[in-house]
Amino acid sequence: MLDRNSATARLTRQMQSTESAVSDALIQTLSLMHTAAMAQRDVDATPQASQAALLRMGKLVEGLLAAQSDAMRVHGQLADIAREVNGPEEPTCPDRDFFTTGVAANAG
Repeated sequence: MLDRNSATARLTRQMQSTESAVSDALIQTLSLMHTAAMAQRDVDATPQASQAALLRMGKLVEGLLAAQSDAMRVHGQLADIAREVNGPEEPTCPDRDFFTTGVAANAG
């Protein structure tokens, strides 16, 4: 059974790990997409054949961006819960306005 301090510590570590994993996946996918686009331009004799793969990678990037936004929202919600139960607030949390003003949804 977890006490408040253990739960807060574990959630903080796991949230940071989750956010990092999603960011890493996004970076790797964008790198793959960059390489595929260069290969389409420089190597592919029939760029139409690789266009479908690039379009699918675009959907993958879109999904990862949505996952990243959801992770940020979860982070904010967990911070709210931590404040409610008097748990320590993580000092690197984004400002609450980020989650409530639509900045995250309108970023980019």
